[in-house]
Amino acid sequence: MRKRIKILYSINGDGLGHASRSVPIIYGLLKRYDVKILVGSKRSGNFLKKKFKNVIAYDGVRFIYEKNSVNALKTITKNAKNILSRSSNLRKIYLTIRKYNPDILLTDCDFLTMLIANLFKMPVICICNIHAFTKMKFKVPKKYRRTYYIQKMIIKSLGTSIDHHVITTFFNLPVKSKNVILVPPILRKEILRLKPSRKGHYLVYQTSPTNNRLFKILKSFDKKFIVYGLDKNEIDKNITFRKTNQKQFFKDFKDCRACIANGGYSFISEAVYLHKPVFCIPIKGAFEQAFNSLQIKRLGYGDMCDKVSRKALNHFIENNEKYYNNLSKYKMEDNKRALKTVKELIIKYAQLGKNEKS
Repeated sequence: MRKRIKILYSINGDGLGHASRSVPIIYGLLKRYDVKILVGSKRSGNFLKKKFKNVIAYDGVRFIYEKNSVNALKTITKNAKNILSRSSNLRKIYLTIRKYNPDILLTDCDFLTMLIANLFKMPVICICNIHAFTKMKFKVPKKYRRTYYIQKMIIKSLGTSIDHHVITTFFNLPVKSKNVILVPPILRKEILRLKPSRKGHYLVYQTSPTNNRLFKILKSFDKKFIVYGLDKNEIDKNITFRKTNQKQFFKDFKDCRACIANGGYSFISEAVYLHKPVFCIPIKGAFEQAFNSLQIKRLGYGDMCDKVSRKALNHFIENNEKYYNNLSKYKMEDNKRALKTVKELIIKYAQLGKNEKS
């Protein structure tokens, strides 16, 4: 009897976006392969344990945010301190790999697992959106160049061991190397089932409670805004704050007129799939968010600004029809192409095996 290929699937624990988009791929793999999951946070671990059996959580790498921006110094120092002081995390990854002895590592930018997997000469396939700005050709606007080069250097140095990139994206740009494949965004089944409509409210996804400027501006409009991400139920004039409730969130999402958010890839890609215009306010210092936002503006799917203003938001609202017309040309795809690509690469690299990397 032919041996089943053993896969270690590791997931970045910074937020729930990485874990959420990994779920459809893992479900698709379990029918044919043995899969063990490593995830870099307890929160994401608890989320995944409700869906899968073989889940191990550890304290991984994450960004530190202050006043709606990334604090680069604290991010570097805190993560370095955690890695050095909590050797049990590295030991947990090392022992998991040694005991499980997987044939291949699939990862959504889980840098620590990638580094340790290299000690075992294991083939590595990275399935993510983060490497889009390191592997695609594009012109970087001058005001973003400093953060671009810093983050590119960090990500490339941590990801030097990757054999193949599967980059999920709602836009297409030329790629820099042959080991890069572009696939449509990986979407939750709940999003794929939605039948979008256009009603009067605007959906706001905002996780920074200190972004008071945005809420002050929203109150100046004669529009209804529904806000998720701040973990509170409250009504303040024309703004309704709602705690996370998936059923209600998906209803508000499918029925909204347009969206206002940071530059996080998962939410933006879902909005594009549903043909919802997006107004992006990327978190300062997070180039990946600025990059996503720039693509939204370039494609005419919405607009962006680094510092929200009433003028900019009003321009977005007044031009919604133009954004809808552009989005109507976007091809809505499910996860089949992404899953097919991943399966083909698993066969290719698992057959090559560890000896090819030695």
